[in-house]
Amino acid sequence: MQDSNIATNGGPGNVDEKRLRNLAEVWGKLPEHERAKAMKELTQGLPSQYRQVIEKYFRDLAKKSGGE
Repeated sequence: MQDSNIATNGGPGNVDEKRLRNLAEVWGKLPEHERAKAMKELTQGLPSQYRQVIEKYFRDLAKKSGGE
C-alpha cells in the first residue's frame, strides 16, 4: 500500500493546529478572497496530492456550513 511508505519530501511538516481548527470552524463564513488567501497559506510548499486533499476538505466544509 502506497500510504505505508516512508515520506521522502523535505517539508518541515509544521502545522499550526489552533489556526487550522479555527479556519475549519469559520471556513464557510469567510469571504471568497479570505478563503483563497488561507488556502494558499495552508498548502504552500505541499506536494500537489496533499494540496488537492486539503482543498477538497475545505470545499466540503464550506458546503456543510452553507458558504458555497
